[in-house]
Amino acid sequence: MARNYMKAAILEAPGRLVLKNVPIPSLNTDEVLVKVRACGICGSDVRYYLGENPWALHTLGIDEKMPPNIILGHEIAGEIVDVGRNDLKGRIGDRVGIIAFKSCGKCYYCRKGLHNLCADMLHIGHDGRWRNVDYVPGGFAEYVPVWDDKAHSIPDSISFDEATQLDGLAVAVHANNRGRVEPGDSVAVIGQGPIGLMILQVAKVLGATMTIAIDVRELPLDVALKLGADVALNGKRDDIFKEIMNLTNGHGVNIVFDTVGTADTVKSGLNLLARGGRLVLVALSKTKLTIDLTMLSGEKSITSSANNLYHEYTIAVNLLASGRVKVRPFITHIFSLDEIHEAFEIALHKDKYDAIKVVVKP
Repeated sequence: MARNYMKAAILEAPGRLVLKNVPIPSLNTDEVLVKVRACGICGSDVRYYLGENPWALHTLGIDEKMPPNIILGHEIAGEIVDVGRNDLKGRIGDRVGIIAFKSCGKCYYCRKGLHNLCADMLHIGHDGRWRNVDYVPGGFAEYVPVWDDKAHSIPDSISFDEATQLDGLAVAVHANNRGRVEPGDSVAVIGQGPIGLMILQVAKVLGATMTIAIDVRELPLDVALKLGADVALNGKRDDIFKEIMNLTNGHGVNIVFDTVGTADTVKSGLNLLARGGRLVLVALSKTKLTIDLTMLSGEKSITSSANNLYHEYTIAVNLLASGRVKVRPFITHIFSLDEIHEAFEIALHKDKYDAIKVVVKP
């Protein structure tokens, strides 16, 4: 490539996001260079910006400090413009979505097939375990280096804007697998952000016959109904417990997905479960919680869902390409990289700006 520098948004410290020119990273032999066409702002990006480390909290259950100089952004779509070795040259021009992490491959968890729980993974746009790099690579930049096997080809029918949501859709697939959704199940999803909206759709694909969207904002609830939710309930207006018991003949739902992760939502989720039901925590924080153990009576269970397995990204591509899952309706705002501060302002204050998903296009 003729150019040596690229524009990138660098998180130098919590609350300090700086747009600057940095060197285009050189490639290792197992890498390709992707020209970023679009990158979504994930809820975890917002948490990083605020000084949290959601990767460590969700994956390892520990509260680690953030390193400086991270190029945020892992919901990446683009095209391959350069490669690290000659036999990869045939990939130049490929349209790709990005599996944004690479596990170590040799630890206890990787050898058990739980590479999503690896403590030594490298994660694009996240903290992870990067060493000897000036800037952690990420998608809020003109270019990003990606491992060749994690640059997943996408069909022309998926736009770059839509492809930014493949990362979250893979997370939604994994969450449904953690919840063991089966045909005939009833499912409630607390929180109708992008992940919640995709969890609902995947549950429908897996055969859930009743899907209930829960939020405190009308816009995402309206979108949920358009995307196939059977019922939408507003926590500020509706008696959630009463409504769900009426809908389920007093049994409760089989699976609750909590994408919010507050003490109130966890307790509410447990109360909404039928006997034998499962509560899947998709959002975790340092929140302390006290519950009556009888809330788990009747073989109710609580589990969490972290990241996704590699093959679940391929499932996400197939779901999006087939039209069984749709993401365009919840992409509400699109900005250029030069407008990154405005984009984060809206992502930080979604209620104020009636936003669901914000996408940045370098």
